[in-house]
Amino acid sequence: MTEQQKNFIETVGKLARSCRYADKILPSVTIAQAILESGWGNSSLTVKANALFGIKAGKNWKGKVYSCKTQECYDGVNFTTETACFRAYASWAESIADHGAFLCRYTRYRHVLGQRDYRLACAALKSAGYATDPAYDAKLITLIENYDLTRFDSFSGNAAAPAKAYTIRRGDTLTKIAAAHSTTVAAIVENNRTRYPSMTRDYIQAGWTIRV
Repeated sequence: MTEQQKNFIETVGKLARSCRYADKILPSVTIAQAILESGWGNSSLTVKANALFGIKAGKNWKGKVYSCKTQECYDGVNFTTETACFRAYASWAESIADHGAFLCRYTRYRHVLGQRDYRLACAALKSAGYATDPAYDAKLITLIENYDLTRFDSFSGNAAAPAKAYTIRRGDTLTKIAAAHSTTVAAIVENNRTRYPSMTRDYIQAGWTIRV
């Protein structure tokens, strides 16, 4: 991780946690979306319009607008480049606040709101059509796990926090990993079955980033 990436995560993470919608939308998901949509804050849309999430400016948007090129995938395979108008903001804080308001405004995002499992929240965003990229949810989940973004999430009551990410090292065994993270081998295998279908109680690979 570069210093710029670290600073980006910390800045967006702090703003996401202090946002009025933090209790409805996991900050880890907000940060991952900001990373993906803004290219770590380096996209022209972010640099020139403080827009972190690539929300298009529809007819009901009354704020500032910035026009730029974007890539869309409408058939699930091929990406095309087109020009679109996006919502523009005075600051990153304003962008994050509007992102929360946007998700809360439309019923199609109802399965994102209040979700405490970042994997399900990411899947819900994709299913609701937030982006046309067919791998959108997988990309968000990878960012959350690779950069341990769940550390920005907080939970009240008895809600269980999502699993943490762990990168397997040479010589590791699931038994050792499970003991170190107060979980079970069976739970680790089940949590990672989709991402690593070849994983078994006795087979793992160094370099895999797993949920524990």
